[in-house]
Amino acid sequence: MHEGACRSESGVRMHCVLLLAIDLLLLIIANAIAVFLSIDSHLTANALHEILLYCGLTLATSIPALLMTGLNRTLWRFTSLHDCLRVLIAVLMTMAATAVSAGTFSSFHGVSQSLIGLQFLLMTGALIGIRALMRLRHARRCQRRASRTAYERENILVVGVNAITGFLLRCVAETDETRVAVAGVLSENRRHRGRILGSHPVLGRPDEIVQIMHELDIHGVHVNRVVLAKPFDKLTATAQLALLRAKNELSLRIDALDDRLGFGDAAIASKPLTLTMPDDVPWNVIGSNLEARKSYLRWKRLFDIAAGAAVAICVAPLMLLVGALVFFDVGRPIIFWQQRPGALGRPIKVLKFRTMRAARGPDGALLSDSQRLSSVGKFLRRMRLDELPQVYNVVVGEMSMVGPRPLLPVDQSQQFRVRLNLKPGLTGWAQINGGRHLSVDDKAALDLWYAKNASFRLDLRILLSTAHTVLFGERVDQHAVHEAWLALGNPPQGATAERVPEFAARKQPRRWPGPVNLQTEAPSTESARSH
Repeated sequence: MHEGACRSESGVRMHCVLLLAIDLLLLIIANAIAVFLSIDSHLTANALHEILLYCGLTLATSIPALLMTGLNRTLWRFTSLHDCLRVLIAVLMTMAATAVSAGTFSSFHGVSQSLIGLQFLLMTGALIGIRALMRLRHARRCQRRASRTAYERENILVVGVNAITGFLLRCVAETDETRVAVAGVLSENRRHRGRILGSHPVLGRPDEIVQIMHELDIHGVHVNRVVLAKPFDKLTATAQLALLRAKNELSLRIDALDDRLGFGDAAIASKPLTLTMPDDVPWNVIGSNLEARKSYLRWKRLFDIAAGAAVAICVAPLMLLVGALVFFDVGRPIIFWQQRPGALGRPIKVLKFRTMRAARGPDGALLSDSQRLSSVGKFLRRMRLDELPQVYNVVVGEMSMVGPRPLLPVDQSQQFRVRLNLKPGLTGWAQINGGRHLSVDDKAALDLWYAKNASFRLDLRILLSTAHTVLFGERVDQHAVHEAWLALGNPPQGATAERVPEFAARKQPRRWPGPVNLQTEAPSTESARSH
């Protein structure tokens, strides 16, 4: 099975390299046409030499641009406007990098503006054109097969890659994205792993569903339902067994999309899972009368951009060093993301350096957090260095330098949802007044106090105090906690010791089964090869 996985990963890499080579060939042809159209009879040999060097520099800078935008990982037959935007960004990045590189030399005076314009048009047209042709070809093939063959989001996995999958993803994106979120796609084609279908990743094969759901759960994405875009009886035996196992052991709802659309009988009968809020948790009860100073919040984004950019430049060498330590300690990937509610409850991906090894050992058994956490990871967590990548979240506007720390969805009590009125921060009032030593309720009280008293002076105080907390450790400030509860109108007596978050009892961690052993009988040659 390990050898099969290695061969599968090797095949994926080779296929991505092939797609990259095709894109480069198209760019070479586009540049050759641009040179042919821009030259005239009065062109000197030196000017032609400069033009050819400039085109070569363009092709060299296009390689990192294509890789950064992920164009070699997209499925061409499902090309969308989002993928065309990727092409436009890749070409603009290439042109900008070429212009900057050429500006450092004085030997490109013969390059005309008409050549640069032709390069942009022809390269963009070539990359988008080939993808449009592949989509049209696939659409025609699907038409021929049509006579023989859709504040709490529900996360679903889609099984199968076909025209119905594309239809479902478009429906979700255009009509129902506020209520349903596609966590990923499962495909039986090994070459699809790691590819992108629209804006959704292909996470693996259906027979790996238990492991994939566990990994998503680690990232804060709790899958509630699986939608079969492919008939259940058309899946392989191992995929059927894995889906049934996930349904029975994880209380997973499985729907057949063709049955939902009225095309066939139900493949699997399962009691629907309903998402309901507990009756005993009122909305906006605590802190509903608190309102941040809007005059400051309007200008806070400028402060975040300036401070975030300055911090990013200052800590860039440190981030490279930490990234190298993480790579040699736990391997790739060095960045870990986790979905958490951001401002107004909108989900964001919070970035961190990885501090833990893989969730399963070589034998497939689940490892405890203590077994997964390395000594390097403990040091990074102690010094808060694992949170340095969140500077990116600040720069792009998902987070702020100072604000309530983003919680996991299960930890975000509806009693304290007013804290979501602000963007989550790299650090906050709760972090400098006790941090991990505080109860969840006390942290929420401090966050609400900050929401009412946010100011530029307070943010500077929090940033300076954060450095002190990182160097000398966390210490609970009883006076700050007392003041926060008074601001909420609650009696502060024993707040830090006696208040127990009632919603913590509702956290029901999913019991993950042990290693998957799908070979209930002697496998055939074909099934053994599929592993």
